[in-house]
Amino acid sequence: MLSTIVAGFGLAALLAAAGPFGQVRGTISYGRHAPAVGAIVIVRPEGAASPVRLATTGTSGTFAFDGLADGAYRVEVRRDGSVPIVKSGIKVRAPFRAVVEVLLVPGEAPRGEAASIDGSASLAGIVRVAVGAPLAEARVRLTREDGADDSRTVFTDAAGAFSIPQLKAGRWRVEVQGAGLLPVRADLDLSGDVAFDVQLAAQPANYRPLPQDLIVPEDVIPPAGA
Repeated sequence: MLSTIVAGFGLAALLAAAGPFGQVRGTISYGRHAPAVGAIVIVRPEGAASPVRLATTGTSGTFAFDGLADGAYRVEVRRDGSVPIVKSGIKVRAPFRAVVEVLLVPGEAPRGEAASIDGSASLAGIVRVAVGAPLAEARVRLTREDGADDSRTVFTDAAGAFSIPQLKAGRWRVEVQGAGLLPVRADLDLSGDVAFDVQLAAQPANYRPLPQDLIVPEDVIPPAGA
């Protein structure tokens, strides 16, 4: 059921199509031989709200997105304790690969005010292991700091798909978690029907979960069909 809903947003069809499509790949690091583990990478078309691609970087500090339509893209990189990096105007043209290299520097992210957005939003997408198979029973949670809407939590189905309809447009905190994988956490302005492609990297052997990862949220609901 959820897979059908996602296909309606166009993302599943995009990922399954034969192409030709382009690629965006890159490496996030603190310096030579110092890959950034657990950085959040956000890729979306320049000037468009959808589709949104998110990834966590693993032990190599790399990320990769395939199946991108030709055009200009915006790449954002966020990591706790580092200044956020934004690269605009990344040109993608099939069948070539756009390569993005980002060097993080210590600092704090400036806290900007949420944009005032009227209307509604919907979110649907697929969660996968980085450049791999769809991930079932990944937890997707949306919250708003301003309290303008209730928090939402769903789990992905067997095809890694999820759908969250009937949201108020505005800034949402998106959290995606899977067992043994580094989580994605990002604040995003959502408006209209937004398609997501989320890739989670494997946790390193010495990874220590953040305290919030150990807390069971009150609004957890079972997977669809359970």
